[in-house]
Amino acid sequence: MPLPAPDSELAEALLELSCIVEGIRATVSRELGLTPQQAQLLTAVHPKELAHGELASRLHCDKTNITGLVNRLERRDLVRRQPDPDDRRLTKVFLTDQGAELVTRFRDAMSTAATQHFASWPADRHSQLLDLLRTTAEALRG
Repeated sequence: MPLPAPDSELAEALLELSCIVEGIRATVSRELGLTPQQAQLLTAVHPKELAHGELASRLHCDKTNITGLVNRLERRDLVRRQPDPDDRRLTKVFLTDQGAELVTRFRDAMSTAATQHFASWPADRHSQLLDLLRTTAEALRG
């Protein structure tokens, strides 16, 4: 059996990492009474206000999906909508105090989960991973 090409290995490693991180995020989300998509939306909004189009772009989905997510989160008093003062055609979504508190709990739980998984690593390896993850995220965003 031939060895996979390096690009293929990179893609496979990224897919595997993505699945693992999504699993952790899904577990943490459920523990806080959220779906993973709701947690993703809340963390995207925090700490600023975003329009539906901006949210759709950040979450890589259609604006119609955002409307349903925002409706459900608004019913739970986690987000609010308000007209954009600079462009009244746009509506901005922002976190309520309760939503901001839930985002803090979500980020803390994700941090705890990551810390547990990498607890045995030495500090220099943590730093290397952090640098590599930041560089990778920047490359993937671009």
